Amino acid sequence: MRIHNRLLPLSLLLLAFVSCQGPRFHRFANEEGVGYINSDGALVLPTDWDDAENFSEGLALVTVDGLGGWINAQGKEVIPIQYPMAGSFSQGRAVASEDGKQAGYLDTKGRWAVEPQFLKAGDFSETMAAVEDEEGGAYIDRGGKILFRHDYDFAGEYHDDRALVVKDGMYGFLSPDGREVIEVIFPFAQSFSEGLAMVVKEGKAGFMDPSGTWVIAPQYDYAGSFQDGRALVVEDAMAGYVDLRGHEVIPIGYSWAGDFSEGLAPVEENDLVAYINKKGETIIPPRFQYAGNFHNGVALVLENNVVKYININGETLWEAGE
Repeated sequence: MRIHNRLLPLSLLLLAFVSCQGPRFHRFANEEGVGYINSDGALVLPTDWDDAENFSEGLALVTVDGLGGWINAQGKEVIPIQYPMAGSFSQGRAVASEDGKQAGYLDTKGRWAVEPQFLKAGDFSETMAAVEDEEGGAYIDRGGKILFRHDYDFAGEYHDDRALVVKDGMYGFLSPDGREVIEVIFPFAQSFSEGLAMVVKEGKAGFMDPSGTWVIAPQYDYAGSFQDGRALVVEDAMAGYVDLRGHEVIPIGYSWAGDFSEGLAPVEENDLVAYINKKGETIIPPRFQYAGNFHNGVALVLENNVVKYININGETLWEAGE
């Protein structure tokens, strides 16, 4: 059973696709470098960079010769390309380091909102970020104030007021004040999404709410996170989808399936990939060797060994060689 997504062939690595928050641009790469196209398939920012990330909060991280900086939607360099360590913006803060050793957080003007002092630094989510300094792990606020320290091996971002943590290979969740509200006793779990978290108990996956109550009992061989009110579930190597109440709204019967995004999910039908809607109806017939998720109305696909971008109607916006 192939779970979640088909891997892109090596020939697609030069033509990567990433959605962009802010301007409706999509990351585009060719032999010359990385730039951006719009949802009509037109090149809007030239392939001037060695690498580039999603637009987030109006800015995109770009790299040249191993150094990172940020551009705006017009391609203007608004924060200089000079940081050996850099991340995308989240809640007005981006991880950055001037020496590649100690990290802090820049604001969208390129000023230090939190001075470099951390050995590890995560993205902000729900006004908090997980960091690590010489004293160990902690969570900080947007001003850099330490809210509480912890001794977990891994501490993730907060979603739905819960942070996924790991200790000695076991998973659980913290509240915003650092209390272990879901005990760290589970062999695997994923972060909360749409009010539920996938948690594994005794080899089976189910879903908990933020109080630690089982909403969907552990019963599946595999389960993904909820997206668009649907979660991928797998039983006996076949996939289907459940809703937030645990109802099997799209019957288990696909040999391969991916997550929902913008109301559509890729599934395998007759050895090719199609797109279905949240009712399980085929919207774009099976014709792809690979099909990615839709972002801002555009998806990357491989059809007849040709890389393409398509819209939600299945129409080709751009294809390799144009």
